[in-house]
Amino acid sequence: MKKLSALVLATTLLASPIWAAIQTVSLSVPGMYCASCPFIVQGAIQELPGIESVETDLDSRKAVVVFDDTLTSIDDITFATMNVGYESTVIEAGS
Repeated sequence: MKKLSALVLATTLLASPIWAAIQTVSLSVPGMYCASCPFIVQGAIQELPGIESVETDLDSRKAVVVFDDTLTSIDDITFATMNVGYESTVIEAGS
């Protein structure tokens, strides 16, 4: 019975996202030049699961994304911007 309880506990711990966190990443998006570019980038990122918020700024050519790292990743986010024609690179990432 102790082995079964330990197995159930271990499975529960591994299956639950206790290490998951809401993350924030700042991206450089140098290809944003016109007034519609930030909206295109923002829309592409918002399509991803787990996105909490996206702020884009044309003047600084940056995007700040808040996301759930159990549902999406920084690679997913940069890939989404690339898919709509805007290469992006990480400036800063953290929780």
